[in-house]
Amino acid sequence: MRPLPFVGRDAVLGEIGAALAAPRGGLVLLTGPAGAGKTRIAAEVAGQADGYRVVWSWCHPAGSVLEPWARILRDLDASLSTAGQATDPDSARRQLTGDIASVLRANAPLLIVLDDVHDADASSLRLLTELVATARTSKIVFLATARDDDLAWQDRVAARATLHGQATSLPVGPLSRTDIGALVESATGRRPLDDEVSSIFARTGGEAFYVTELIRYDQDLPSSVRTAVAARLSALSPKTAQALTTAAVLGVRFGLDVLAEVLTVDIRELRAMLADAASAGLLARIEPGVASFPHQLLRDAAYESMPPDVRASVHMRAAEVLARQEERNAQVAHHLLLAGPEHTQAAAEYAWQAGDDAARLLAYDDAVTWYTRAAETITAPELLVALGTARLGTGDRDGAREDFLRAATVADDRPDLLARAALGLGSFEVDLLDRAQVDLLERARAQLAEGELKAMVTARLSIATSLIEPEERRIALAEEAVRIARDCDSPSAIGQALAAMCDARPGPDFCADRLAWSSEIIAVAREIRDPGLELLGRRLRVVALLETGGQADAEMLAFETTAKPLGQPQYEWFVPLWRGMRALAEKRYDDCRTFLAQTEELGRQAGSHNAAILAGTQRWYLLTELGDLDAVDVLIEEFGLEQVGGVWPRVTMALIAARAGRVEEARARLSTVAPLLAAAPRDSEWLSMLAQVADLVALTGPHPVAAQVREWLEPYADLQVVEGIGAVMRGPVRDFLALLGAPVASGNVFRRDGDVWVVGFGGSTVRLTASKGLQDLARLLSQPGREIAAADLAGSVVSSGSTGEVLDATARAAYKQRLVDLAAAAEEADSAGDVERSARIAAERDALVTSLSSAYGLGGRVRRSGSSAERARSAVTARIRATIDRIGKVHPALGRHLASSVRTGTFCVYDPETPQTWDLTPP
Repeated sequence: MRPLPFVGRDAVLGEIGAALAAPRGGLVLLTGPAGAGKTRIAAEVAGQADGYRVVWSWCHPAGSVLEPWARILRDLDASLSTAGQATDPDSARRQLTGDIASVLRANAPLLIVLDDVHDADASSLRLLTELVATARTSKIVFLATARDDDLAWQDRVAARATLHGQATSLPVGPLSRTDIGALVESATGRRPLDDEVSSIFARTGGEAFYVTELIRYDQDLPSSVRTAVAARLSALSPKTAQALTTAAVLGVRFGLDVLAEVLTVDIRELRAMLADAASAGLLARIEPGVASFPHQLLRDAAYESMPPDVRASVHMRAAEVLARQEERNAQVAHHLLLAGPEHTQAAAEYAWQAGDDAARLLAYDDAVTWYTRAAETITAPELLVALGTARLGTGDRDGAREDFLRAATVADDRPDLLARAALGLGSFEVDLLDRAQVDLLERARAQLAEGELKAMVTARLSIATSLIEPEERRIALAEEAVRIARDCDSPSAIGQALAAMCDARPGPDFCADRLAWSSEIIAVAREIRDPGLELLGRRLRVVALLETGGQADAEMLAFETTAKPLGQPQYEWFVPLWRGMRALAEKRYDDCRTFLAQTEELGRQAGSHNAAILAGTQRWYLLTELGDLDAVDVLIEEFGLEQVGGVWPRVTMALIAARAGRVEEARARLSTVAPLLAAAPRDSEWLSMLAQVADLVALTGPHPVAAQVREWLEPYADLQVVEGIGAVMRGPVRDFLALLGAPVASGNVFRRDGDVWVVGFGGSTVRLTASKGLQDLARLLSQPGREIAAADLAGSVVSSGSTGEVLDATARAAYKQRLVDLAAAAEEADSAGDVERSARIAAERDALVTSLSSAYGLGGRVRRSGSSAERARSAVTARIRATIDRIGKVHPALGRHLASSVRTGTFCVYDPETPQTWDLTPP
């Protein structure tokens, strides 16, 4: 008989051809019922994919986890690797995805055919959906085939929906009458009559499998494939039939060595038997080490032709054979579960091992499946901790919590497991009101010997007790955690302990310390390739840089670059929060609203309490800027601010009254809270609280508390006031000091009076807290028209040597990538004629170019922060410009005069258009 040709499918082939010709790749999904011809189409495409490297893999339900990807990587001369020590399971899995993506990109243009993805393990499916993003930026095309019936997908409705959502889905429908006629002509050598074609179409519905079976064997197709297979089996020798039905127990594809051992026959004899089955059309081609059924339906029919007791015994025999081979725990567990209830205990033990295997490969979806099966029979704290950890890897934090709490109830004699259960209850964001977590941490810490686990437990306890324990104990716990972590030289523990130190020392007195600690966290996290820990360090560093006026935007971009591949809302919501902060500061109110909506949505997805609070804080300031006082009242009601304990909510309520014009109420509230200010803790809310007091004084008039607040704020004049984790930037402390000061004599004045500078211009004078920038300006004003070197103005700030690059590599790369993204966005906006969007993009691009340029010298060389001249130029320029901005906020006329008259750079000069006379402090 002539081989049947490939016919028809022009529309489907045209769609796939377009995908292959596109400049970027993607996912094409061929769907249809069993026997529709999906695999045949994929083979045709693979044979004609000129210019592509083609890799073919397949999936089957009893396969090992991630087996389809392991096969692909072997063909690409690579392998699955779980290198790295990420402490966050989900981050570790995302890291693996990134590594595989790199391998695929290195082999592009690449066509990856994945057959029967409905039979893929959960982790392989998740990996496919995550790698699609790589295809959209590279010349990589995934061509997958899948049955589209509910039975094939069973309880994996969400995975099925996700796959279809990302793919160009091409249903493979029935063959047309024209196609059937071509097949009949090829098989018989004659042109069929129209009635003959119509009869075949009527009896088969045009389904390719039934059509080809009918034409190939020139006989009526039985009412079911099962009957047809049974008939063919009966025509085989008993040994061949037994080999085929036993093979069906192993799956659609099966290893010849395993089948030979299950049957206890020589592999050469087995090959002869399988050749007979292939000749009967019951097997596809037989490769050197593996064979397969041509279709799932054929395998199912052969499997169901066996009596149930025989099937169970074959499953048991298969389990015995596979148990002697390495890394077959999942398959052994699968067969034992089908071998009968008497093997439940053994099946559970192998399921546990299969879970461990999957977890080592970061295939957490499959690990959860196997651990759950094991836990149905086995109750052990080790298993429950492993299950909880795997759930964390899938993002199921509620389920993980239940597992960890169950583990803790049976882990009294295992402090290490108690500790891991306790640590599992917290993550990137620690619940500060989780009494169960605190109790477990206390129990574990009391039982643990000094080492890595005790350091991590002690660090977590310091953070988790923020609202429970006195500050002194939390500091002591954090310091103890750092000591233990350094003694045992554990990078992970050092990172967690330093994060606890940042949390325990939150006030303005420790900004420099937090900057140093967070930088060390980033360094150790990058050393062990732990993106979750790195993001924790970068989050802390962003806030420290905002407080001290450093390169916070670069750090924000570095955070975004690190978080994006992980795709986790628990990290992602910070990015729009910080963008909203900048938009609010620049009065881009519509942009701020957009970013706020993103923050709130991602925060809801992450279940983040912090996201809700910080978004609410930013929204309050936005509404206040817009003067929407009714909306402010609604927001305050939603948050129940009146019922929140502590001092700062009372100050905020007074400020709300003042901005609403209720001056007497505001003054009364301020007078009530004023006696409490002295005892308020100097934590992360202290500076912003006192800044609000300054706002109150400015809005309601002089108040006795103003002098005391000024005294408290003056040591921190050079710091910035930051609300929360970067929700709002209020500006420098010195601006609020100005709000607390009283006007003095008029005239052109620029002289120092103790710790205060008296500055006046055009008949108006104000007081400002002393700063280096004011001293620089006084010197320039004393010598109008004369250029003074920045190095001379910098004085002791400048030192020899080099202290490193201005921006780290991640931050510089983030800047550059953002510029690429903005260029694409600008082109899109220009094409759409969106003038407003184009302007916003241009403004952001200019700001980024300026910041990036400051990190490079001539010829694009990285500028190092240690160059004396460069450090002087940068430091003096920044502080003079910041001081002029500061002056402009409290004395606009003087600010405008200085902005137009003072030039900065390597040399600085005061060169006014109209000469001025100044009452100056001697320089």
